[in-house]
Amino acid sequence: MSNALNLSAEIAHAAEGFDKLFSPVRSRDPDVVEFRKVLKLLGKLAESLEREVQIYRLSEAGRLGREVIEQLAREAAASFVLNSEGNVIRPDFGRKS
Repeated sequence: MSNALNLSAEIAHAAEGFDKLFSPVRSRDPDVVEFRKVLKLLGKLAESLEREVQIYRLSEAGRLGREVIEQLAREAAASFVLNSEGNVIRPDFGRKS
C-alpha cells in the first residue's frame, strides 16, 4: 500500500484514536456513540468521494488515450495508397507487389 494520505483512512485512524480516549463505561455514553456514528458516516462519505475522483481520473486518462489513438489512426490513414480504380483504399505494409 502506498504512503499517500487519503481522507477516509485518516478519518478511520481518528475514529480509532477517539475510541481509545474513553473507558468502556464512558464509551457507551449517548454523545460518544453519536459522535462515533458521525465519524463512521464521514469515513463512508470520504470513501465515496475518493472513488468518484478515481473514476473521473480514469475517465480522463481514457479520453486522452482515445485522442492519441485517433491521431495515430489519422497518420496511418494518410499513408494508405489508392488503387488505380481510385475507389478502394489499400494499406501499404511494405510488401513487394
